[in-house]
Amino acid sequence: MSITEYLDTLAENGDALKYSGLLQLSDLSSDESDEFESAWPSISTEVRRDILGKLTELAEDNLELDFTAAFRSCLDDGDDDVRELAARGLWECEDRKIIRPLVKLVNGDPSAKVRVAACVTLGRFTSLAQDGKLGARDAETIRSALVGVIEGTDEEMEVRRRAVEAVAGLTAPGVEAIIRDAYESGVPEMKQSSIYAMGRSSDSAWLPTVLREMDDRSPAIRFEAANAAGLLGDEKVAPHLISLLRDDDLSVRLAAISSLGSVGGALASQALHKCLESEDESVEEAADEALRQIEFDEDPLSLTFDV
Repeated sequence: MSITEYLDTLAENGDALKYSGLLQLSDLSSDESDEFESAWPSISTEVRRDILGKLTELAEDNLELDFTAAFRSCLDDGDDDVRELAARGLWECEDRKIIRPLVKLVNGDPSAKVRVAACVTLGRFTSLAQDGKLGARDAETIRSALVGVIEGTDEEMEVRRRAVEAVAGLTAPGVEAIIRDAYESGVPEMKQSSIYAMGRSSDSAWLPTVLREMDDRSPAIRFEAANAAGLLGDEKVAPHLISLLRDDDLSVRLAAISSLGSVGGALASQALHKCLESEDESVEEAADEALRQIEFDEDPLSLTFDV
């Protein structure tokens, strides 16, 4: 069945939508992408949303599936939810060709939630820039768009804070000041994002601030501090993270466990092994995953696969 025939079937009967059928939307060729774009508008809004939701789930469960072409085609969809799902679905994409479409959404999409999703996905590309895998021209295009959002006085808070988180991955003039301004803004949500941004920056100069915020009264702030410590990846934060294993808030404890897996070291491993004895299944599972991360980081060739 061709892409056109498949989508025509869904247009006539949305109940025919099955995960198995959606697999043919992976790795679309240029001609198949054209077919997809032509047939897509004939499908009802509700089914279009359902399709993209299922494509996102499939992509998360199987990294070999690539729905980039389908997601990219939907960035211009007339429905806000579809555009949001498409922007979020491109999170794993490293193709620079989607940078400008995402920037276009950031700069002018009428829906705040779509602009949020576009900022979050652009954060993927700032990480690539941080690793030296993105050209200076593309990095500047992204920086300019995100800074425009951050400085926009009429922009909604949720969009601005996600732009702060995304731009933190860039080593560029003004980024440090953006993070500091967000931290000192007096707005709790913006402070949360600034702490996460400190971690994403990979700048150890933020470490004293991150450690201090682990004692904040707000669980949301402690959660972000625990995550940021893991992103900064310094083994000396292990004792501070271990102290959070007794936190009253489960999300904070789980964040600390995950970060212990990121920073590694003997002290972190010892604490995580104790977590395996927890009566809380979520804590036990998180500790097991963190220990696997440490094992892999210490010896990548030791990775085994279940058959």
